[in-house]
Amino acid sequence: METMKKFAYFQLPSQVEQMDKVLPLSNCVNRSDFVRTAIDFYIGYLLQNENADYLSPMITSVIKNEIRHTEKGMCEMLFKMAVEIGKLNRLNAAFNDYTGVDWQELNKVVNEEVAQTNGYISLESADKLMHGDD
Repeated sequence: METMKKFAYFQLPSQVEQMDKVLPLSNCVNRSDFVRTAIDFYIGYLLQNENADYLSPMITSVIKNEIRHTEKGMCEMLFKMAVEIGKLNRLNAAFNDYTGVDWQELNKVVNEEVAQTNGYISLESADKLMHGDD
């Protein structure tokens, strides 16, 4: 444990007056304790600013890397989904006769349905749309 050493400092009388007013709120036992606590607080504040200057670029870098990683994963999943949808479309076309289909109208109807459902379309709702409600 460090031993205390006496120092003489000049202080404005208004500062001493304010210190005396807030001393009961500070959990300090006297003016010396208050000044030591205030100095510790200010040193911590100054060091925190140095740490923020050091940590801020590190945090930014970590966030950017996490976004890149998430973006890469999402792109891989979208690619896999597109492959699966492509396979389903080929199978569907192979087993069904699509002569006479108005592809522009079909695209319009599906776009509207996707917009209304925010992208959620079940096979049941698609079947009801095609064959009417039973």
